[in-house]
Amino acid sequence: MTTYLLLGANGFLGNQVREAIEMSGDSPTLVAVSRHPSRVRALANERWQPMDLVRASAEDFVSLLADSKPDAIINCVGCTSGSPELLEAANATVVEKLVMALSVTEPVPLVHMGSAAEYGRQPEGIAIGETAVARPVGDYGRTKLEATDLVTDMVTRGAIRATVLRVFNPVGRSAPANSLAGTAAREINRALISRSSYITLGPLCSFRDFLASTDVATAALRAIHNIDAHPVLNVGRGVAMSCRSMVELLADAAGFEGDVFESVGGSLRSAAVPWQQADVTLLRRHLQWVPTTPIAEAVADLWQSGT
Repeated sequence: MTTYLLLGANGFLGNQVREAIEMSGDSPTLVAVSRHPSRVRALANERWQPMDLVRASAEDFVSLLADSKPDAIINCVGCTSGSPELLEAANATVVEKLVMALSVTEPVPLVHMGSAAEYGRQPEGIAIGETAVARPVGDYGRTKLEATDLVTDMVTRGAIRATVLRVFNPVGRSAPANSLAGTAAREINRALISRSSYITLGPLCSFRDFLASTDVATAALRAIHNIDAHPVLNVGRGVAMSCRSMVELLADAAGFEGDVFESVGGSLRSAAVPWQQADVTLLRRHLQWVPTTPIAEAVADLWQSGT
């Protein structure tokens, strides 16, 4: 029986990983760590550990590892927006404390959720490989890259066993309200309630590699059992889709037949990166796995969840 320690267990990806662990079929035990554990329903063989991971010390992490005695750790802690200080604390400092704790305890395999935002702007039309020079364009990507560098440096030195999954653009149930999918779902819902014939979003001309958040969760479980395969792996579908196409799939799922207009504003971070597509060669080679869920199914799941 495998004991998983899941950090950030009630977040967007954390919840998907929780369910993937429950359905993994090996009667796992799950220690789910979150600042607000009471917000979600406990699953079978699951124990919630309330802990503010941002404020916790490295010693707190050592104690957590000693108490939970995990066979595997999956880190889903992260923050996509906020002040530079908040992003640094949530995206980088938490990881620094975690790897410090792991380096002085038993060698427990770690899967850390990275982000395609670490790559920043890359040449258009060329799939982005893991060896691409990272050029993050904002504090989110910068702090996620700091975390990746921390993990990979410790792996290189032999201090920990870990894999970073550079997740591209996950879509699914409970998508963050500030994500494009979350924003579009909210605006479509408002339009349906008010019987409006249109919604207005930011620019939708950029291309992203969208994938189902459920696929990200299964990738994490596959990676945890192949932890020495490669220190960094892209997790995407290997397909660049326009943001407008994704929103149109969401509108179809919602039965919204109105117009989708674009405003001049929108995310500066998104505007600075007009095109992204993952090279999933290493994902196929090392994990013998790629995402399989159609984006239409992922956005339908998002809509049906009531996000």
